Amino acid sequence: MARILRSILCLLLPFSLTSTGLTASPHKPGPTVPLCSRQITFTASYLVETERGAGPGFLFRIDNGSAKPITLIEPVPSSAHWYARVGNRWLWRASSGAGGSYVDAINEKGEVFAYQPSKAPADPKYITVPEHGHYEWTAGERQIPALAYKPGCARCNYPGEHEYKAVFAYAYLPPPQEHKDGLLACGLRSNLVDMPPKDVPKQ
Repeated sequence: MARILRSILCLLLPFSLTSTGLTASPHKPGPTVPLCSRQITFTASYLVETERGAGPGFLFRIDNGSAKPITLIEPVPSSAHWYARVGNRWLWRASSGAGGSYVDAINEKGEVFAYQPSKAPADPKYITVPEHGHYEWTAGERQIPALAYKPGCARCNYPGEHEYKAVFAYAYLPPPQEHKDGLLACGLRSNLVDMPPKDVPKQ
């Protein structure tokens, strides 16, 4: 009997080790950062197109309620996320740019994916927001291409949808060999920004 039990254990042991190895280290598609605390807020609002063909513009503002200045690398925002109205719900339709997407879309207070280049930009430009201060600026699709609504698949444009909102985000980590004092190490996501209705295609 003891010999039979020993044989069974010898057969099961490799499977138990394999199972442990598979579940011990889940795959992560990229670096993540937590969302910034409520001391640092990022807001945006739509600006009416003032020049034909220029595309929409936006007014952005960062309020820094912390006791230290913060620094962000341009472009800010680094990504845009678009939602369409379907009945009484707002459903995600498209994203562009890099950094700021939720790791878990159901957890809106959880971590976000950060953009981390393999090497530092040749001529980086930064935005610095003083402690207990704010920074405000405008930008459009020409300055930041990620602000344009560009669905990546045919199914992203559902028939009958013409009401949209946008969320703008920022999450950046420098390459491992680089360092910048005060560089923001958490992610920002804006409020839901009301967009003008899109034209409904004629039948």
